[in-house]
Amino acid sequence: MRGYDRTEVDAWREEVAELVLQLEDQAPRDAAVRRALDEVGKETSAILQRAHEAADEIASRSRSQAEGRLQRAEREAEITVSEAEERVRELDEDYRRIWEERARLLEEMRQLADDVLGVADDAAERLQAPREPDPITEENEAAAVPEGEAAGADGDEPTEVVSPASPGPQTPAGQAPPKPS
Repeated sequence: MRGYDRTEVDAWREEVAELVLQLEDQAPRDAAVRRALDEVGKETSAILQRAHEAADEIASRSRSQAEGRLQRAEREAEITVSEAEERVRELDEDYRRIWEERARLLEEMRQLADDVLGVADDAAERLQAPREPDPITEENEAAAVPEGEAAGADGDEPTEVVSPASPGPQTPAGQAPPKPS
């Protein structure tokens, strides 16, 4: 007979029904997982998009700030260089003035030295070093002219005869005698 076994068919039918129920139960879960994955994907995409936008904004702001700082640094550097150049000019001018003053002072010192030497030469010419008395000449002069009656060069005026009591220190010509202590 060609028929079917009812118990087998019923068992198979129950198996298929159970499988359909499982698939039906699983389908909403798979769909929920799929929907959740889609939502996570969209959220992740949105987060990544916002992150890229924030990164671009931060980078743009950083470039702008860097450019501002660079410009400020360049201005400060220009000011510093300008001030340094001005200071160098001032120092050069001070250096030039000091050398001019030095040359003027040296010339004044030379002139002063020349004046002092001139005064010394004049004094040396005016003040002759004392001569040592010549005993022979002194005796002859004393015998020829009585004391207190010496005649002047023209014979009218009496002149004072000075005989050194003791010879002083001798100095070479052109030098000033030593100062008394």
